[in-house]
Amino acid sequence: MMKLKTAEAFCRRMGIGLRAGVDILKVLEAETRVGDRRHREVMQRVRERIRQGHTLAEAMREERRYFPLLLIQMVEASELGGRLEAMFEYMADYYANLYQTRSYFLSQVRWPLIQLAMAIVIVGLVILLQGILSPQSTYDASGLGLRGLSGFYTYCLVVGTVLGTVGIVAYGVWKNWLGCHQVLVPIVQRIPVLGTAFVTLALSRMSMTLSILLNAGVDAKQAMRQAFLATGNYYFIAGMDRAVEAVGRGQSFAEAFEAAGVLPREFIESVQVAELSGTETESLDHLATQYQQRARAALSTIATIASFTIWLGVLLLIAFMIIRMALQYINLLNSFL
Repeated sequence: MMKLKTAEAFCRRMGIGLRAGVDILKVLEAETRVGDRRHREVMQRVRERIRQGHTLAEAMREERRYFPLLLIQMVEASELGGRLEAMFEYMADYYANLYQTRSYFLSQVRWPLIQLAMAIVIVGLVILLQGILSPQSTYDASGLGLRGLSGFYTYCLVVGTVLGTVGIVAYGVWKNWLGCHQVLVPIVQRIPVLGTAFVTLALSRMSMTLSILLNAGVDAKQAMRQAFLATGNYYFIAGMDRAVEAVGRGQSFAEAFEAAGVLPREFIESVQVAELSGTETESLDHLATQYQQRARAALSTIATIASFTIWLGVLLLIAFMIIRMALQYINLLNSFL
């Protein structure tokens, strides 16, 4: 999969080249001479497919193991709307902001995660060393009721099971296993900071896509469908058919969004005002930028909260271990007395 920095640089070069009026084949030819080996090979295949008569979106979809799905969807929508250069410039900013936010998030949680890992390893070593140095002792140095090699194996099994379960659940939520987004997203939306980041990123992409398509006079039903797909959010996409049907009956975009039953009221009202004033594309462009800024601020706050939460977890774990070991030591002294 294309890295964020690579995606940003690719979109930036594509946007600049297309805005300058350079033929897309020449822009892609330049791409075959930059980046790592895989990037150059993929761009060469994309260029050849376009020469054979395929669209850029079709050529990129054949390389979907490399290109992000969201970028492919945005390219497909922009080809319908004829504003590829604007879309690439928007996506370059999107990936740049996403990279900065991710870097900030990792910088905030890296040290607390290292501390947590060290605490888990130290507890395991305490159990293992006691089993090696004093296998006959009844003193529980870990305070967890685990002693000796059998206790160490049990500890490793429990820790591995917990971490594995968390990883599987997180992956399942990301991939929308069992349609879990339909249940989880409404709950997440009510969480002040997390919900803001989750929703505003999707609405930013929807606003940008719809603006591109409306500006080019694309059919309203097709524009609505592409706008929902561009969110990359399964919960929002579930309302796509209802919205498309509403547009087909001649209803406004605001009414169609309301019929979808999945979008925030604030977004619907903004679209309604834009339609009444006759400035749909300008207002949607402004909304896309506004939502992107709000999402970036929310993600930064989430990083800070996550860092504090992990650090607090480490502190509680250490405090628990100290208290348990102290109680064990007191009980041992009482037994001697």
